[in-house]
Amino acid sequence: MNKREEGDLDKNRPLTPRQEQILSLLTEGKSNKEIAEELGIQQGTVKQHLFVLFRRLGVVNRAKAVIAASQLLKAQRSRGRESGWSKPAKQTSIHKPGYVWRMIAVVAVFLPDATSISTGVLVQRDQYLLALRQTVSDFTEALDGQFVSMPYGGFLAWFGHPYSHLDDADRAVHLAQSIQKWSDDYCAQHFVETDSDLLTRPIGIGVASHPEVVAEKTVQLTGAESFRSAAILARHARPLGRPLADESTQRLAPLSVQWLKVKASSDKPIGRQREGSVSAIGEYGQLLLDTRSRWGGIDFVDEIFASAKSGVAQWMSVESWPPAAATALIDTIGNAAVSLGFNVLRLRMPVQTRRDRIVAGFVGQIEIVSAVLNAPVGKVYTLSSDGERLGSMIRDCASQPLVIQVYGLKALDALATVLGERGVNQLVSCPIVIVAANLMDVGQAQTVVRLLGPRPKSDAPSRVFTMRTNGHADLPQAIRADLQAMLDGLSVTSKQLIVAAANDPARPIDDFVTQAGLPHHQTQFCLSELTASGLIAPKSGGGFQFRDLMTAQAIHSLTVAIPEMNVT
Repeated sequence: MNKREEGDLDKNRPLTPRQEQILSLLTEGKSNKEIAEELGIQQGTVKQHLFVLFRRLGVVNRAKAVIAASQLLKAQRSRGRESGWSKPAKQTSIHKPGYVWRMIAVVAVFLPDATSISTGVLVQRDQYLLALRQTVSDFTEALDGQFVSMPYGGFLAWFGHPYSHLDDADRAVHLAQSIQKWSDDYCAQHFVETDSDLLTRPIGIGVASHPEVVAEKTVQLTGAESFRSAAILARHARPLGRPLADESTQRLAPLSVQWLKVKASSDKPIGRQREGSVSAIGEYGQLLLDTRSRWGGIDFVDEIFASAKSGVAQWMSVESWPPAAATALIDTIGNAAVSLGFNVLRLRMPVQTRRDRIVAGFVGQIEIVSAVLNAPVGKVYTLSSDGERLGSMIRDCASQPLVIQVYGLKALDALATVLGERGVNQLVSCPIVIVAANLMDVGQAQTVVRLLGPRPKSDAPSRVFTMRTNGHADLPQAIRADLQAMLDGLSVTSKQLIVAAANDPARPIDDFVTQAGLPHHQTQFCLSELTASGLIAPKSGGGFQFRDLMTAQAIHSLTVAIPEMNVT
């Protein structure tokens, strides 16, 4: 072995800045092409770096490399702090990371004290908790959230950081609803002959949403107000046997479930001054709020529902600006379908848009509600492609008319792509209505619904309906969850560029492109990505501009870094 190879395999030698960049992107699940685009280098260069790094890590595939890389990066940074060594400075960035506001939606699972109980009950409870922990972890992963098990018992799951989605509060509510359903079913099956309160009502679930100040580069959260609020609600939820949610969560996810009013108890107040109006979360599949009147009745969907019931699948594309309006209209159409006897299946896009991640997320979400939809549980699908298997799973959920609501900035394209032609064909003759978001790139506040028929990509839209949207109410601390989700979906360089431009919207965006000094191909990639996202648009005479001033102001309010303070 020559000296260079020995050096490459020396785990005690610090990684180079480029090696750290590539390993960090590898642990995020980036492909070679995505790494190359983000770093502005060729794919062949990425392969060369990975070859050296795989040898250094002693691995032969990407899956094992991700695990080993995470451990190596953590160990190297720890050694750097102890020795006073720090990473070489990265290239000058046009956005300095710091502390920022995030809207965090939290689900807390409370476990009561288990002292002074019999051995038999303790064993049963332990088996339940082991199954519960795995279930909560799987459900959270399927919904693209973060999960942690508490040392003293109980669990926390949250959405909104390190990545945001259009519907983080809805995801938290759905997770709480699914955990409660799973727990109720487990207890009814295994604890029939017990009168122990620890087994008949073993957990309480609370949901809370709060704006939090978080460090941009962290994954874990500590000391969050939303954690505390959710934990308080979880304690009070246990005797009720239904999850409790605070007022903020209800405002952010008003149409996703049936909300049940909770009467105040004089001996056990829930702390309304801090949590606001508290409501219980109804069971999955209950009749939901009908808000069609807010959109002028949307009578055009009646024909679509009738066609689906006759056995012809229908796809509907919901395109809007701001993106949050699409979520509200998808909820409205779905709730209207439920009132006409449709079952409902909600699918939520992950931030990472790799095909395998999307398929895994959708499959996990379907498995959560398969029993409620009378679909086979644990069925093995042996079809040749992921799209066919996913299509078969959805078809099995349609034992009665089914409305599928798909949330995400470009969810319709994503679902149609992962299904493929064969997967779509599995659904053509099913009583299904698929209502999916698809971000438009027209710079005015409106919502468009396109009726696409049974094949979303091969058929021209049969009809197009345009509706004006009402003003989008600002969230607490001027947080816009929809725009935050868009920013989180951008590449690092594109995000830095748009944030810098939003901090000084009077200057042309082209000035910031020049200031960044990026290679030509990377500049073109950033501009294409930002244009496709709808954040900027070409202007007459050349160059680019924000689609509107509201967008620039919202991005600025989301990304103003709160500087770190030196404490002496």
